[in-house]
Amino acid sequence: MKKISLLILICISMFLFISCKKKTNYIVGEERAFIDKIYEYIEKKPKDYCLVDVRDLNEAYGMGHFRGFINYDIQNGNTDEFIYKIESMYSKDKTIFIIDEDGSYVETLQSVLNTRGYKKVIIYLGGYERLKDENKNDFEIVNGIDDCGC
Repeated sequence: MKKISLLILICISMFLFISCKKKTNYIVGEERAFIDKIYEYIEKKPKDYCLVDVRDLNEAYGMGHFRGFINYDIQNGNTDEFIYKIESMYSKDKTIFIIDEDGSYVETLQSVLNTRGYKKVIIYLGGYERLKDENKNDFEIVNGIDDCGC
């Protein structure tokens, strides 16, 4: 009886621990939740975050991006340069939101940033176009690279 009670207690504890963990990866279908999470920071923690778009600077970002997102062209750069840029601009206590073209780079960048001491790296795995489709005038979409932060 004691073993069963202990087993149940362990299972409940594990479930509560897993369910209380803050969400850092948003998948296809969770576009609205990702946008809402960004707005939570905009409204409640305006100096505690940065928004990064790692799509190609000229072929993608320059053709249309959300205002407020800086760019690092990961396809024409490399992970080390990306990390250097982030570390030179943002302290490790900042929350970093990252999007890309199709979800192919964000998990790797999140992992590398986590190993470098950034604990709050939030990514969207579905790519820019899906976010743009869900964007209900939350973010102004602008063309050009004048505000890229590069």
